Amino acid sequence: MRFLLFFLVVFAASAASTTSAEAKYSLCNKTSYALSAAVGYVDGDRLATRGWWRLRPGQCKVVLTEQTNPGRYFVYAEAIPGHKGELRTWSGETPLCVENFGFFNLRNQEVCRDDPLRQRNFFDVDVTEKAGGNWQTDFAEASNYTVYSAEVAGVQRLLNDLGKNIGRVDGAMGRQTQRALAAFRKDKGLTTSTSIDDELIDALIEEANAREAKLGFFYCNKTDNQVWSAIAEPQEGETYASKGWWKLEPGDCAKIIKGELAHDHYYVYGVIEDGAGERAIAGGEKSFCINAVMFNAKSDLTCADQELDEAGFRRIEIGAAPSATFEFLPDMFPAQTAPE
Repeated sequence: MRFLLFFLVVFAASAASTTSAEAKYSLCNKTSYALSAAVGYVDGDRLATRGWWRLRPGQCKVVLTEQTNPGRYFVYAEAIPGHKGELRTWSGETPLCVENFGFFNLRNQEVCRDDPLRQRNFFDVDVTEKAGGNWQTDFAEASNYTVYSAEVAGVQRLLNDLGKNIGRVDGAMGRQTQRALAAFRKDKGLTTSTSIDDELIDALIEEANAREAKLGFFYCNKTDNQVWSAIAEPQEGETYASKGWWKLEPGDCAKIIKGELAHDHYYVYGVIEDGAGERAIAGGEKSFCINAVMFNAKSDLTCADQELDEAGFRRIEIGAAPSATFEFLPDMFPAQTAPE
């Protein structure tokens, strides 16, 4: 889900007096989500990307202290995994490389060429000369929060993520929100302050992420080969959505669907390549659409109408479990037999 993007130019007291030592690029989170953010910029003769910076709701942070020159920059942010629902992103049309975990500083955009999971679609920001070397990009949503109301809305959203029903996320510190925060502080042994502080927000984020880490649909690769994996998930009515690819190195695991699972079955698919050629998972009794590159297809249209290929996916029953793990095993990928 892509939200509204607002860009705010921050001027120094006098643009003419701004020096390179004072120049900076800042990001400001005016949303009700805790964000992980990254930037892209020209570094010498290369395009570099740097992140992740954690931005609490209502927090502004300097992310580049180098000279902010007029020209094009690239910015991306995504909500932390602990927020319920589909992943929220503030994104654009320019695919750039990132690391999926931890802080990164990449000056080689070739490192993710064959790994779509290490690519994010950044949006473009054109820094003007009259900014005087200082620039700020705001992440915002339709509610148009201020820095303070974003902070309040952020703790409201995190409380809801933890199952503490405080009603609507509106950025107003009402009695319901105050009571829920007091109960959370007491439960976690935090200070009894009535104000929102970094300790409180960080504790809420940690709790929400820990809860989400136990939920979802996971793939694990127990083969000795790289597995390219896909999944088909039930939608409304009798339709499905098939999507991929997730590249799994031998021994790797990845979360494919986030949040508590809502269906009693899913369809899985995987392909490995080795000296014997390409081998698809056996037992695929239902066909879904796939593509050679990353895809997200609906079953209410034919694969031909979507200009996609199709492949047989394997049905997996999970019952009413809130989470499930599917393991790709060597014997699931039999060698192709030559036609007689």
